Amino acid sequence: MASVKFVAVSRSLKGIIDYVKDREKTDERLITGVNCVAESALDEFESVKKEFHKTDGRAYYHIVQAFSPDDPLDFDTAHEIGIKFAEHFSGFQCVVVTHMNTAHIHNHIIMNSVSFEDGRKFHQSAQEMRQVKEFVNDLCREYGLSVTESKADPKRIPD
Repeated sequence: MASVKFVAVSRSLKGIIDYVKDREKTDERLITGVNCVAESALDEFESVKKEFHKTDGRAYYHIVQAFSPDDPLDFDTAHEIGIKFAEHFSGFQCVVVTHMNTAHIHNHIIMNSVSFEDGRKFHQSAQEMRQVKEFVNDLCREYGLSVTESKADPKRIPD
């Protein structure tokens, strides 16, 4: 089964970008900037924050998109899906990196917390998280892959 999760921030912006771009985990062709240039993403993210006077608080969002090991998927296709997923966050800069060093193929998406268009900070409600998962499920269906499992609704009793 596929999964999408927002990972708790535990590193500096530079630290997380260095981690995901580690050449022992990925290849140059599997590193892409969305609304930025991957090689200069750190400077671009910081420039946007300074321009809008939003250098405090959360610096980025780290999203991991993992695919089922049972899915017929290669690294390039996984990366293509990751780019389409990052494009869903319009107005935000993202670095998409597909890792090749584990048994399951997965993408890391590092997203600037500040929009380059209008300076708004990214916030995500539970409803927006469900919409993101549904968008990812649509992408997976488009490629013939398994979808993410929905969590049970604690307010709904199963039939």
